[in-house]
Amino acid sequence: MSVKIRERIYSETNTVTWQADIHVKLLDGRKIRERSTIPGATSRSSALKWAQERQRWLILHGHEEREDKSEAPEMPTLAEFCQRFIDEYVVANRLKPSTIENKKMLLRSYLVPILGERKLDEISEADVQRLKAGFAELAPATVNNILTLLSTVLKTAIEWGVIKAMPRIRKLKKEDQGFSFYDEGTFERLVTAASGIDPMCKLVVLLGGEAGLRGGEIVALRLRHCDLRRGVIHVDENEWQGHVGTPKGNRVRQVVMTSRLRAALVELAATRADRDSRVIVREDGSQATKRVVDGWLLKAQRVAGLPKKGPHVLRHTFCSLLAASGAAPRAIQELAGHLHSTTTDRYLHLAPSALKTAIGLLEAARHGHVTGGDALPNN
Repeated sequence: MSVKIRERIYSETNTVTWQADIHVKLLDGRKIRERSTIPGATSRSSALKWAQERQRWLILHGHEEREDKSEAPEMPTLAEFCQRFIDEYVVANRLKPSTIENKKMLLRSYLVPILGERKLDEISEADVQRLKAGFAELAPATVNNILTLLSTVLKTAIEWGVIKAMPRIRKLKKEDQGFSFYDEGTFERLVTAASGIDPMCKLVVLLGGEAGLRGGEIVALRLRHCDLRRGVIHVDENEWQGHVGTPKGNRVRQVVMTSRLRAALVELAATRADRDSRVIVREDGSQATKRVVDGWLLKAQRVAGLPKKGPHVLRHTFCSLLAASGAAPRAIQELAGHLHSTTTDRYLHLAPSALKTAIGLLEAARHGHVTGGDALPNN
């Protein structure tokens, strides 16, 4: 028989709990091991006292007390449950490191400070509304991310049998999100400026603006991912703070190179013997980071007389120019690696040719010139 206690400090949620690990052997030979969070413990001595009393109870009664509702495990607070959620849901499901860190940040910075002390089964719709009111200064999309995480936490608690129900969580109505991109003339200015700086700077601009790679995908791209004979880039990897994994949404894809991007990569490959080397490297040949990529883009923007913007403006430019040139939405979705077609739809207002075609069909139908079918009858 033994009783062990330990203190657990959760930096992610800024909470402290005491936990007991109790081993008991009954007179009939049965062995019981119980591990549980100690309710209300604020010090080692109080935690030990609770655990010793619990051990004596188990010796006398075994686990039969579970039938007594008064002895049911104490309902955890949101802050206490969030650490279990991180360990047994987020990490256990092998989410991307960037996703794990994002969820920890949302819990630490938003959910726990407002609702952390509430018992899980006491969180109500009024609490959800209080949460919305507390973040009135944040963008609707950010608030909705917080609400989505709260919903996931509570649904997980239901699945694990911790609570039986949860409040209804209504998201905010999202406004149309605008985005910045370069028109064709402005993008050409940027390419010219980058070409005058150095080959790495030019490749950063072309990989983002003519292949649609995200910043982390540019950093992770290797020469072996570039099929120079076929003129295709295999976007298989993404890097985030030193962690290399699959691209966003686990969507690997292929992008056909433009002629000048292909020429730039062929020129680069001629100077490299190692096909496994990164495409974008520092001047000393060492591995580049996202910050280095941002720096090269900033240099090109300064020379071109453009305001500072992150590399995602290049990805927006890639999709926007495709839409403006009349590319099919499905093609844009596949080239960009969008998980949902609604993401691609943001760019379709830039496709006037498609709108003109639609009006042309209407005009043709009105005048009895329907292609591939009979004219519409006059009513």
